[in-house]
Amino acid sequence: MVGMSLGMIAVALGIIYMFETGLPMPAPLILLIFAVLFILGTTIFEGRGAVHPWSLIGGAISSIAATFIVMSIIGGILYAVTGGLSAIPPETILYSLSACMIVSMVTLKFAYYKLQYT
Repeated sequence: MVGMSLGMIAVALGIIYMFETGLPMPAPLILLIFAVLFILGTTIFEGRGAVHPWSLIGGAISSIAATFIVMSIIGGILYAVTGGLSAIPPETILYSLSACMIVSMVTLKFAYYKLQYT
């Protein structure tokens, strides 16, 4: 749970980093990450029985979201390493960590319930 909440904070810091400085990695690397995730997503959707065009659409949507999350996490790590955390008060970081821990607990319980009863 702590790892998931730290990931959420890294995503939030990464979004701040992208608004302040731009992309956290070169565009060809972002496209490579997207391509690999697109192939994986399309394969997973086809394996679950999706019809051909819908598996491509599902793979594209899931790979866009996953690529954005990967970019945000890398941007959050760069934001923290380059001293961006010094502008944020320690209380705010602790509030964010505790809120993200609560959200991750609710999310995990909901996912467990959905996987168990579907």
